[in-house]
Amino acid sequence: MSTLAVLLSPATAAGASGPDPSRITYTATYTPLDDAGSASAGSPDEAAGARAGGGRPPGTDLNYHDVTYAECVKHGNSAGKPQWVKNHFALCRRGTVQVVDRDRDTGTPVGTLTYVETIIGYAFQNERSVAFDQYIENIQATGSVKESTTFLVNRWNEGSGNGAILHKGEKHGGVTQVSGGFRGEIGSANEDPSIKSWKKDSMEVLIFDEDQASGTGKDKVHTYDFVPATFFISDGSHNEQLPEPKITVRFDSAPYEKFKKGSIFPGIRATMNYDRADPDVKETAQHIWDAQNHPDRTVPKKAGKKIPGALTSTPLQRIFYDTARRRKNRDTARAVCQVQWPNYSSQGKDCDEYPFSTTKEGAAKPGGNFSARALSKQDNQKAGSQLATWYNDDRILDGDAFYVNVK
Repeated sequence: MSTLAVLLSPATAAGASGPDPSRITYTATYTPLDDAGSASAGSPDEAAGARAGGGRPPGTDLNYHDVTYAECVKHGNSAGKPQWVKNHFALCRRGTVQVVDRDRDTGTPVGTLTYVETIIGYAFQNERSVAFDQYIENIQATGSVKESTTFLVNRWNEGSGNGAILHKGEKHGGVTQVSGGFRGEIGSANEDPSIKSWKKDSMEVLIFDEDQASGTGKDKVHTYDFVPATFFISDGSHNEQLPEPKITVRFDSAPYEKFKKGSIFPGIRATMNYDRADPDVKETAQHIWDAQNHPDRTVPKKAGKKIPGALTSTPLQRIFYDTARRRKNRDTARAVCQVQWPNYSSQGKDCDEYPFSTTKEGAAKPGGNFSARALSKQDNQKAGSQLATWYNDDRILDGDAFYVNVK
């Protein structure tokens, strides 16, 4: 829901004589936008990021399915959440910011500053890095807020609004800002952070690198919270900081992934998709669909069987390092297939198991909540190859939760 409809008019915001700066106090609020509809006049269109120097930094030919500016405007934020995570490598959010200047004695509003902020995020394969395009647009200033004297200092912090400020070249919590310093920072190419300057050039690019030494465990995993914390300065003395909702990024250096290091936005339900209409994997897809929707029709027979992994159920968890458990999952399923379909392997079939042998919920988990079925070897192996590819493409690590959706 936008706050723009409740903004103060210039006449209400300040009197003709102007307020005494020493008697002003400031309050600032950030409100996530839901469905923002069409891009407003003067805003970038779908290709604007490239024109303004934004978009995913060059150096990769992977298709990350990035969020375009037009998509971000359309989606705003998802169901009132602070941001929309399109996939593990693409994020965006939009929100309205309102700063109100009030007379310290009477509480009367004497000025306002409002704008729409759009942030588009880019995570990476083969790099422990993350990048953001940040737009500050549709700026409106009234009353005591003057375009030439009021500043929007584009500052990002670590962890919280009071966390360490992320300056260019300085490391905080293992993360270093490698792009130019934020607008208004001393030494940042003398960029003018006035409202007038922001209206002329509404977008900035921020790029952060993270070092492997900050990671823990075999996969060197490190989760980091970025907090945009815009700083408002009026007449060089009065200011107000606006900590916004955090943006969480996970970095890793998993040696078994195709790309040995990378980053993701974790705020989404990771989902592997199969399609029963796909001729390459139709048997496997049907098996998973039966297991999720009609477990009573699967083997081994078990009263009250509940097989996890569907979008409406509990997730599966990948296992990589526990090779003994993976082997036990396969052996348990094969024993069921051998009883149900004797000599299936000599008939050109494989024993397919769901949940997958590469999950903690596989056939060896106590309780018997799994299904085994003899299927075409070609179909089953193609489905296994698709799963392995997806593990790599979506950076699903050992211990990560995910779902399986079958059309």
